[in-house]
Amino acid sequence: MTEDPPGEDPRRAEAQRVEIVFTARTLLTLLGVAALVALGLLSLGTVISIVLAAVLAFGLDPIVVGLVARGWKRGVASLSVFFGLFAAVFALVLVTAGPVWREIVEFIQAVPGYWEEISSKPGFQDILSTANADNHIADLLKQLAEGLPDAASALLGIAGGVFGSVLSLVTLTFLALFLLMERPTITDWLFGFTRPETDGRWRPVLEDSISAISSSLIGNLAISLVAATVAGVSAWLLGLPFPLVLAVITGLLDLIPQIGATVAAVILVAVALTVGTTEAIIMLIVQLVYQQLENYVVYPIVYRKAVSLSGFTTIAAVLMFGSLLGVVGAILAVPFAAVVKIVLREATRPRTEQMAALRGGSADGVD
Repeated sequence: MTEDPPGEDPRRAEAQRVEIVFTARTLLTLLGVAALVALGLLSLGTVISIVLAAVLAFGLDPIVVGLVARGWKRGVASLSVFFGLFAAVFALVLVTAGPVWREIVEFIQAVPGYWEEISSKPGFQDILSTANADNHIADLLKQLAEGLPDAASALLGIAGGVFGSVLSLVTLTFLALFLLMERPTITDWLFGFTRPETDGRWRPVLEDSISAISSSLIGNLAISLVAATVAGVSAWLLGLPFPLVLAVITGLLDLIPQIGATVAAVILVAVALTVGTTEAIIMLIVQLVYQQLENYVVYPIVYRKAVSLSGFTTIAAVLMFGSLLGVVGAILAVPFAAVVKIVLREATRPRTEQMAALRGGSADGVD
């Protein structure tokens, strides 16, 4: 007969047993979640399209809400906002497509010459002489310029493919439009399955998430336009070649938070170096000053106060979403991170308030 260790109560050991019971409802719920995950993986492209449509609709939702508050009907306001957006995009493309494309062609053709000018500067020779890197880069740039006609044909072929799949674009557009028009109805339908206390707690979270998505997208676009304007004007004043192309490149890169502005600054300084060392130094100073103003003045005014994400969180989100979805993921990383922060803040609020009460302090949100 085996005796229990001294000091241990057999009744206590028996009381510590844990019995796990799965009910039929739990099993059906798990099977339903697994089926939804499998369906999402099998139709990942469709899911991404729906997410993009939702992001576009949520980004425009506060504007529509503002028009509705002024007495507009929801459908009329949604159609007006969509029409205004696409009219603005169409006008921008119509006005800038021709000049920008011509400058892009000339810019690519001139890149090998710019590289020879940059590589001939004192100090670059020692760096580029390692492993004969200068010759390899020069050959690569020459091949790029020589292959421009083929690249243009390839781009035209891609454009033809895009126009050939216009049905997908139209479907995405109408999906976003219908979601924008029916968003309150869908919200009421979803919360109709919840208890009143759940509705009262999580409906404001949904509204805050939509506001964060809209603020981040509109703010990001506004900051990119400012960065493109600063780059284009400074390049034109310094006599740099292709200022319009440099402005477009800077604006597109600046859409990627934190990282894109630095890459754009390197490109601008490198192009300025082909004109002269003085111009490169001036451009470097302009970019450093502007980035400080953007980070500490422009960014908080139009972006950070609405989203309230730290620099670490922003960069981590950009890296993770960028690795999953590429450039689109990097651009959408901040809205998604803002939504995750808002949801986590509400989910952990009871616990943080309880702990803060025990410490005699205040509860801080998740960042």
